[in-house]
Amino acid sequence: MYAYNAADSPYRTLLCGPPWIYAEEESKEVELSFEFGGKWGEGSPKGSQEEGQENESEDEGGEREGKGFSSEKYKDGKWEELVENLESTSDLRKKFKEEYDKVPLNSGVADSYIKRNREYEDIIVKEVLPTLSTIRDPFKVDLDSAEDNLILHKERNRIIEEFRKGGEELNPITMKISKEGDTIKKTPLEMGKSERSQYLDRTIKQKKEKQLEEFSSRFMGYDPDKGDLSLFVRDLYYENLQRLAYPFSSDPTYFTIDYFQENLNKEDFLKQMMALLAENLGTKVGTEILFTLENIYEIQARALFELFQSVPIVNAASPEQKETIRYETLRRVIEKYKPILKSKKISDIAIVQKLYAKKRLEIIDTLIQNSPKSYRLKDAYFEKGRILWEMGRAENEDRYLEEALSVWAKIPQEREEGDFLLKKAFETLSFVLKDGELRESSGNISDISKSRIDYVLKERLMEAMNQKKLREDRLLWPKSKDIR
Repeated sequence: MYAYNAADSPYRTLLCGPPWIYAEEESKEVELSFEFGGKWGEGSPKGSQEEGQENESEDEGGEREGKGFSSEKYKDGKWEELVENLESTSDLRKKFKEEYDKVPLNSGVADSYIKRNREYEDIIVKEVLPTLSTIRDPFKVDLDSAEDNLILHKERNRIIEEFRKGGEELNPITMKISKEGDTIKKTPLEMGKSERSQYLDRTIKQKKEKQLEEFSSRFMGYDPDKGDLSLFVRDLYYENLQRLAYPFSSDPTYFTIDYFQENLNKEDFLKQMMALLAENLGTKVGTEILFTLENIYEIQARALFELFQSVPIVNAASPEQKETIRYETLRRVIEKYKPILKSKKISDIAIVQKLYAKKRLEIIDTLIQNSPKSYRLKDAYFEKGRILWEMGRAENEDRYLEEALSVWAKIPQEREEGDFLLKKAFETLSFVLKDGELRESSGNISDISKSRIDYVLKERLMEAMNQKKLREDRLLWPKSKDIR
């Protein structure tokens, strides 16, 4: 999700993904199959619930939540805190007001976006920062524990759904994962760009967890190296699961809530894609998954920036603001993550930046070491150089800048296998790197060159984002007569 404005931040353009909303999920057994899939056109999308012009949850207001649900069986167990949070948020919308003060009529943002349904309960109960608890662990540890973490994640979601359906008994979550040594021959997915675009346009309004569930069960059984599956994985994330965000008020809490809501999907996507990566490391699909994971960690660092920025705002809230559901949600999120931040010894955004940059470098290095036949290595080296460059600029450390230049120097030496999505940006960057003003007489990188490189990195995706905005405005946020 990009903040579609020109506001500066320590992390430059704000990027995030969409919300995962579980409260409306149907009661059923979820079987996540990574085995051979049917033809892509067979069947119809699961579920009819949509977002974009989002509808209110059918259980909003807590009419059914908790009734008939036995909290005693979770007492003193690992889910006790979860159940307590569910109980404390069941009447959140009755106790606190949702108002749209400080929203100008001429904000330029569609009213359908401003009045979108916001999942305040999930922002509190679920994880808007799913990467925080393991941020100091090596990426290999994350990968080794991926399948166990996904099982726990599914079990937690089952409890949430059971509570919100009023104690209705639900079938346990099951997973069906191909075991090492399976001999089923996988066929290539044949699905060109036009067909993929039609599919993604048709499903973009579905809840995000349903999109991922359908995608995993229907398509992940195809050959991970041959055919169009790797391109489809990329398109699913960047076209449907990553969204633009629109600041529309002078009150920053509106944007923070939207940013946290969009980060709700990070947990579900992270857990499922990590498990899929364990199955597909060393394939083109694995490479595309690693690119999305690196992007998620970049987004999560920015979400933490929003959290730190919210603390003084919430502390200074007026009595009237404290009565709004927006401020109450932020207050609870801040309190929820305080002990985790303390245990991880994270006291400011500078530490966040270092930890998340380190993890992103580990992910990119994993990609470089495992990508088959140099697939998309040019993009990987560009991104690694960008991470190092931004580290150097943030910490005023020239050694990172020099390392970034060394990494970028490897790009022309690599053969172009697969798409080089950042080719145009690299061509512009190459012009700067070859310029006679790159270094001062002392040998240090000149200030003017630093500024030019900063600009290239900041603008590298602008054309793609403009196209993304047009598509999302058309499919998700059509403008209509203002009703405020």
